[in-house]
Amino acid sequence: MILKLLYTFALYAACISVIHAASLPENLGKRVAQLEAQAETMRITDSDFADWVKKQSSIHAAYRKAYEYDLKYASAPEAESLLLEWENLIKRMEDELNVFRAMPDLDARGFVNVTDFGAKADGMTDDAAAIQKAIDFAVANGKGGVFLPKGRYLLKRNQKTRVAAIRLRNVKNLKITGEEGTVLVMESNKPPFFHMTECENVRFENFHVTALKPIFSTGIIVDYTADGKGIVMRHDGGVLPSDRQFDECEMPNFRTYDANLAEDGKTPILYTGPSHIRRRIATWNFQRMKHVKDDLYSVQVPMGKAKHASEVFGKGLRLVHFARNHWAAFTWMHSNRCRIKRVSLDRVGGLVIRNNQGDAMFVTDCTVAAAPEEKFSFSTCADFYYTRTASLGGFIGRNIVRNLGDDLFNMHSAMTPVLLQEKNVIYLPEHYIPEQRLSEKMHRLHAVDIVPHYGDRLVNASRRYRVLSAEKVVLQHPATYLDLRNSNDRKIVTLEKAESPVPAIKLVLDRDPGTLECASPFLTHQEYSKIRNAKKYDLVHLVDLYSQGQVIAENYFADTVGRCWIAGSGVVLKNNVFNMRYPHFFYCSWNHYIPTWDEAFYPRVVTYEGNCVRMPEYTTFCMEQTKYKPDDPSTWMRHIYILNNRLIFDLTSFNYAQKKFTHLPLFEARGVADLELIGNTFLLPGEDAGPRLVLQDVTGIVKDNKYLGRWTADVIGKNVSLHDKK
Repeated sequence: MILKLLYTFALYAACISVIHAASLPENLGKRVAQLEAQAETMRITDSDFADWVKKQSSIHAAYRKAYEYDLKYASAPEAESLLLEWENLIKRMEDELNVFRAMPDLDARGFVNVTDFGAKADGMTDDAAAIQKAIDFAVANGKGGVFLPKGRYLLKRNQKTRVAAIRLRNVKNLKITGEEGTVLVMESNKPPFFHMTECENVRFENFHVTALKPIFSTGIIVDYTADGKGIVMRHDGGVLPSDRQFDECEMPNFRTYDANLAEDGKTPILYTGPSHIRRRIATWNFQRMKHVKDDLYSVQVPMGKAKHASEVFGKGLRLVHFARNHWAAFTWMHSNRCRIKRVSLDRVGGLVIRNNQGDAMFVTDCTVAAAPEEKFSFSTCADFYYTRTASLGGFIGRNIVRNLGDDLFNMHSAMTPVLLQEKNVIYLPEHYIPEQRLSEKMHRLHAVDIVPHYGDRLVNASRRYRVLSAEKVVLQHPATYLDLRNSNDRKIVTLEKAESPVPAIKLVLDRDPGTLECASPFLTHQEYSKIRNAKKYDLVHLVDLYSQGQVIAENYFADTVGRCWIAGSGVVLKNNVFNMRYPHFFYCSWNHYIPTWDEAFYPRVVTYEGNCVRMPEYTTFCMEQTKYKPDDPSTWMRHIYILNNRLIFDLTSFNYAQKKFTHLPLFEARGVADLELIGNTFLLPGEDAGPRLVLQDVTGIVKDNKYLGRWTADVIGKNVSLHDKK
C-alpha cells in the first residue's frame, strides 16, 4: 500500500512538473508584455529606457524558441537551465524598471558653470583642474550637473601614468553637458580621458572630444631593406613616424591597408591587406621606425616563420603605424546605469568605451569618425565598445561609428580557476582579474559552467551547475608559494614563506561536480596566471556575467577594421547598417578562452535580425577559433538566430582581383545546435562563387533565404539535421 502511495505521489509530482514547465513560458510571456507596457509609459521622460525594453522583445522571443528546442531535442535539465536564465533576465528588468523610474530629474536640481570655477575655454589654458573643481562642487552640493558653454577646453594629463584628465569616484546622479560648439581638446590622445569608478547614473552629453594631433603615421611601402627583414615607408600622412607618442603608448602596432582610396580621397577601399598576409596584419613588437632620408623611413619587423619581408608586407600597400593603448576615452570601472549621449569623438589613441563590470550602460546618438582635417580616415586605434563581465547589458543605439582601428564590439565573460573544492562546494578567487572583484557580482551568480583541464588556447565546454549560495570568505595561503621569478608556462618552482590570508568566493553548487583539478596551493592571480600551461587546472565560466539583455540597434557602422563578434548571452543586434571594408561580418568564436587578455567567449541565444550589410567578400560566417567535440552536442554553440538580414557583396577584396580564394563558402557553420538561418537575402553581382552553405555538426532550420548570385552546390557534412531547408 505504501509503495502504491509513493508511486502515485511520484506520478502526480511528475504531472505537476510537466504542467508547470508548459505554463511557465506563457507566464513569462505575460510578464514581458507587462514590462513593455510599463516601460512605454516612461517614454516621455526616458525614451532610451523605453527603447531598450522594447527592442529586447527579440531576446525574449529567442529565449522562448531556445527553451522549446532544448525541451524537444536536448534534455529537460538543459531546458530548465535556459528557462531560469530567461526568468532571471525578466526579473532583473522588472527591478531596473523601478530603479530607472525613481531616478531624479537632474535638470530640476540645477547646474554649475565651469567658467565660474576658472575654465577659460580658449584652447590654450589647461582647463582640467577647473572642470574637476566644478564637478566636485556640484557633487558636494547636490546639483544636477555641470555645464560647459561653447568653446575649446584644453585638458592635460600626466603623460607617464594612466591618470585621466577628469576623474569621478562614488558619484551618483550627475550630468556633465555642453552645447553646440563645446569641444574638449586632449593635449595627449593617450586615454583614459574620463575615468569613472563606482559611479551610478552619471551622464555625459552634448560635446565633442578630440586631441591636438593624429593618432597614427602612414605611408606607402616602397621597398625592402637589404637584410630582407625591414620595410621602407614613404611617409605621406598623420604625424611623423618619429613622433614621441609611439614611444609613450602601450601597444604600438602596424596594420596594412589597400592603397586605393574611396571617392572621398582618404578612406581606404579595404581595411586590410591580401589574405596571404592577413594573419600578420597586426604586428605588436618591433623597433622604432628610423629615418632614412627625405620622407623615407625603415623599420625592423618580427618575421615569425616568414622567410622574407614580402610574406609580411607587400610593395604598394598602405602601412599605418598606430600609437595604440589599452585604455579608453571613457573608462567605466564598477559603475552602473551610466550614459553617453550626443557625444562625438575623433583621434582616440585606444578604445572609445571600456566598461568593466558595469551594468545597464547606454551609448546613444553618438558619432565616432575621423577628424575632418585628417588626410586619411582613422578615428581610433582600437575598439568602439569593450565590455567585460557585465551581469546586465545595456543599450547601444542610433550611433554613427566609422574609421575604427580595430573591432566594433568586444563583449566577453570571464574564466576563473577553482582554488579549492569540498565536494559540491568550490572556492573561486575574489580578484579573478586584477581589476575585477567577484564579490560585487556574486549575488548575480545563478549558474556556472565547469570547463575541464585548461591547457591549449582553445577549450571545450562544459558542464552547467546551479549556484545555491555565494559568500565572501578568507582562505589561508599555505606556506608553499610559487616562485614568480623562476617559474613559467613550462616549469613550476616553489619557495616557502609564512601563510597569508587570501580573499575568495565560496559557491555551493546543486550537485557534486566530481574531483576537480584545483589551483591550490597557488591561490593568487599572480601565481595561477603565471603557470596556466604548466599546471592544468579546471576552470569555471561565469555564465551570468555575459551582458545578458544587451541591445545593439539602429546604428550605422562603416569603414573600419572591425569585426562583429558573436558574443554575449541573450543579446540582439537589430536593424543596424554595416558598410564594411573588412572581410567576415559574423566573426564567431566560442568554447574559446584567450588567457593573454583574460577573455572568455561562450555565447548562446544570440540574434542578428534585420541588419543591412555591405561587404568586400562573400564569406559571412567565420568560425576559425572554435573547438568542440563532434559526438557531444553539449560542447556545440547553442541557439544562434540569423533572421531577415540583407547582405550585399561588392567584391572589392584583393582576392577577387587576383582570382584567389573564390572557392570560399558564403556561409560556413560547424558545431552549432539550433541554428536558424531564415529570411535572409544574399546579393552577389556578376561573379562565380564557391558553395552557398558548408555545414557540419549542425542542427536547426535553414529556409526562405534568397541567394541572388552564382554559387555552387551546398556542402553538407556529417551530423547535420535541418528542418524545412530550401
